[in-house]
Amino acid sequence: MSGPEETDLPGGWEAAAAEYVLGLLPEDERRDFESRLARDRDLRQDVEAWEEYFASLTDPIPAVAPPPQVLRRVEAQLFGKRRAPFWRQIMPYLAGAVAAAAIAWGVMISGLLTFGPPEPDLWADLRVPEQGLVMLAHYAPESGTFMVRHDAGDLPTDRSLEIWMIAGPESAPVSIGVVDPSVTLTQIPLPREIAQQLPGATVALSDEPLGGSPTGAPTGAVVASGALEIR
Repeated sequence: MSGPEETDLPGGWEAAAAEYVLGLLPEDERRDFESRLARDRDLRQDVEAWEEYFASLTDPIPAVAPPPQVLRRVEAQLFGKRRAPFWRQIMPYLAGAVAAAAIAWGVMISGLLTFGPPEPDLWADLRVPEQGLVMLAHYAPESGTFMVRHDAGDLPTDRSLEIWMIAGPESAPVSIGVVDPSVTLTQIPLPREIAQQLPGATVALSDEPLGGSPTGAPTGAVVASGALEIR
């Protein structure tokens, strides 16, 4: 017997320890046993002794590797794992293939992936002689960025110079952005639908209220313009 307390389990706590090690205790008796085990050092020693004893009974038995099908059944019973059907095993690969195809299609139709020779860079000179203002517009298709470099002259401090694209003689001006007076190089990412209209287009600068035109169309005087060309 392990400890001063009595038990209703047949054979006392020592017998219960043996049954516990063998996994023979019913669920309710196992919970009671584990509750006592947590606080009874002698009972833990009984459990350890029974574990060593039962383990020693298998020493004369030679080790034999079980057939794979038997091992799978034992693992399934012990751990509750079942082999997934074939279609469920390949589902992650199918999902990955579908996702990759969708991404590739999206890239192609968006124009991010193009075939053939690379698009050329486009340039335009923008000058305001009476103010000594010299600027250079540049579109880099590789990055999809429209840039305006301030080379000389003073930019207005109480107004904004807004950049417009005019695709053709009958086309309405489309705003690209405003020149940032705090930096030498203003950089503006362009949407693909605007960038596609740049070859052969004209770039113009208009004098606008701070922040740009409030109407979406030029409201002030056009102070400079230049045709975009390959250099």
